[in-house]
Amino acid sequence: MAKRLFIDLDKCAGCEECTVECKCSYPYHSDNNGVLSLREWLHFQLICRKCEDAPCLNACRYEALEQLESDKTLKRNNLLCVGCKSCAVVCPFGTICFEIIPFLTFKCDLCEGRLENKEVPLCVGTCPKGAIKYGEFEEDLEKNRHKLGNVIAQVTSWKRE
Repeated sequence: MAKRLFIDLDKCAGCEECTVECKCSYPYHSDNNGVLSLREWLHFQLICRKCEDAPCLNACRYEALEQLESDKTLKRNNLLCVGCKSCAVVCPFGTICFEIIPFLTFKCDLCEGRLENKEVPLCVGTCPKGAIKYGEFEEDLEKNRHKLGNVIAQVTSWKRE
């Protein structure tokens, strides 16, 4: 079984600002914190309620958010987003968090190909809430663990009524 990143999104909430450290190395962006982009992607995949009227889309005057037709998932165009946070203000469910809408673009590479034997990504040891783990995890829908790409995310599920 392959090792992968595991993120408990129920624990990964409530911080004023994400203090998780990251070693993603990009020569022109040394302050990259890839965990922010990973959290945003997971929030849009698993927590977003995919509202029919989508107030976040209507609030964005720069048209930086789009809702994919295939599954109604949100996607943010980082080149159009100015970080005004209007989408976060109008989201009725708190899906779009202020701290995961940085003006600068962050990108997580999941430390693929950069870890030596028995090493773990830096984000695992620096998350103050212990929400990020690295190991052999599998999807388990009964435990609300979802496999998205090469990441396992755990989040309390919601049901549309």
